[in-house]
Amino acid sequence: MASLFTLPVTWSAALLAQQKLPRRPIPGTDDSLPVIGLGNSNAFRQGDVPGSTALIKLFHEQGGAYVDCSGDSRFVVANVAGSLGIGNDLFLGTYFTGDDESQMTENIQRLLEATGKDQLDLVHSYPEFAEPNWDMFRKWREEGLTRYIGVARHHEKFYGTMMDMMETGTVDFLQVNYSPLETAADQQVLPMALDKGVAVTINRPFINGEFFKRVRGHDLPEWAAEFDCESWAQFSLKFILSHPAVTCVLTETANPKHAIDNIGAGFGRLPDEKTRQRIVQYLNNL
Repeated sequence: MASLFTLPVTWSAALLAQQKLPRRPIPGTDDSLPVIGLGNSNAFRQGDVPGSTALIKLFHEQGGAYVDCSGDSRFVVANVAGSLGIGNDLFLGTYFTGDDESQMTENIQRLLEATGKDQLDLVHSYPEFAEPNWDMFRKWREEGLTRYIGVARHHEKFYGTMMDMMETGTVDFLQVNYSPLETAADQQVLPMALDKGVAVTINRPFINGEFFKRVRGHDLPEWAAEFDCESWAQFSLKFILSHPAVTCVLTETANPKHAIDNIGAGFGRLPDEKTRQRIVQYLNNL
């Protein structure tokens, strides 16, 4: 695995050598989360245990905690965390869908055994499954199988259902797509989460690579230095983190150098509202 100290000496790399990721509070609790998390990396999905171990170890060393995964990926993550002895340090979020509740609870027990946790941190699902099965999720929370429950999606057509669920006052976490090129969640969803005290995690910060296609061949604008931004990845991540509703943004990579770059976005200044608007305009004009 690449070492932090083999990377170019940049402002954020120097900070990473000395500090852990900043954290933000989970609304209504004494808990907090580091501002950069890991999504369902290809290393997890492909069952790449050495790659997953290197990535999770690096992430943990820099103060990372939230790992979000689904399907068989969650068992890869859980087993790696257990083997590293850091199961209780990680904040494990995972999805559940299906008709067999006993099988789902059995899978939760497998995850607890692998990580050494007493309860999962976050159980969430897609709104089309979570809404009709919300009583089951609430029961799991009441029984102590999970600390938090939530709903997650990455398309505008689900925003209405997600908002209806937040209205119940029982949603702890909302995961939604948001970036300088996908700002629709800022219309109603993010303000509502802020108002209701719902923790917000962000998916698709790079729109599955479309963001990098947009900026390819273009130099980072000089004014990015005004908010301590050193890369195009940080350009998007710092925009996202500058929204007051956002608790944590999830990134997906199996590349240690990219992971360090993403983590670097959690340090230093963030764009103000005027600069946020400038970022959106700049990207839309490319």
